[in-house]
Amino acid sequence: MIQTKFNLGDSKIPVLALAIHHGHQVPPALARFTSISDIDRYREEDPYTGQFAQYFSNHIIVETSRFAVDLNRRREQCVYLEPEDAWGLKTRNSELPEALYDDLLASYDDWYNTLVYQIERLLNLHPFLIVLDLHSFNHRRGGPDAEPDPQSENPDIILGRSNMPQNLYPLVEDLRKNLDGKKFGNYSLDVRTDVKFPGGRLPRFLHERFPDRLICPAIEFKKIFMNEWSGKLNPVALCEIRRVFMQEVRPWIQRSLAAIPSL
Repeated sequence: MIQTKFNLGDSKIPVLALAIHHGHQVPPALARFTSISDIDRYREEDPYTGQFAQYFSNHIIVETSRFAVDLNRRREQCVYLEPEDAWGLKTRNSELPEALYDDLLASYDDWYNTLVYQIERLLNLHPFLIVLDLHSFNHRRGGPDAEPDPQSENPDIILGRSNMPQNLYPLVEDLRKNLDGKKFGNYSLDVRTDVKFPGGRLPRFLHERFPDRLICPAIEFKKIFMNEWSGKLNPVALCEIRRVFMQEVRPWIQRSLAAIPSL
C-alpha cells in the first residue's frame, strides 16, 4: 500500500538518503474516506525532498502521502484520524473501516521491516552507516499573504539530533558549521540544530535498533524554494539550495566516516 522508489545498487557506499514525506499519492481504498483537499494536503507534505535524496546512490523515496501513513510517527499515531492529528485539518469524512485501518498499520510494519532489511544489508558490508532523513517545513503559517514566521524560530535548515548518542553531536555540529552562512541568493543561510524539529520516529527507531552502527540526522529544509500555499516551485531556488547542500554534505560524509573510530 505504501508506494516507494528504491535505489540501493551501490553497496560500496555506506550512505542512505531517505525522503519519507515526499509523496502525494493516496491509496484508492483510502481516497473515499479522505476529505482534505489536494492543495491542503500538498502543503503539509514535503515535495521535492525526493530530488535531494536521488542525488545519493542509495536512496529510498516514498511516493505515498503522509496523509495515508505517516512513517515518521509511532505506529499507534501513524494514521491521521482527527484534526488534532494533522495541524487542525479535517482529513476524514467518516470513520475508517477496521479492515482498512488494519491494512494501513500492516503497510507501516512492512515498510519498516523492509528498511531494516536494507540497512542490515549495508551494515553487513560496512562498520558504520550514515542515514540522511530529509524533510521540509512551512514558514508561512499565517496564510499566503501574511508575513513569514519569525526567523528566530524558523532557520533555513534545521538539523535534528533526536535520540542520538551525544558522542555523535560533534558530527552534526560539523555539518551545521559548514552549511551555516553559505550564500543562498542574496543572503546567507541560517542553519541550526533542534530548533523545532529534533527528529521524529524514524531516527529514534534507527538509533535504538542499530546502536553505535549509524548516525541519522533529521535534515529539515525551510520551503524557501517554493510557495507553500500555491505549491508553485521556484526551480532556481531549489537548484541553488540543493547545490549548496550537496557541496557541503559530501565532504562531511567523508570526514564523519573517518572520525567514527575515535568517537
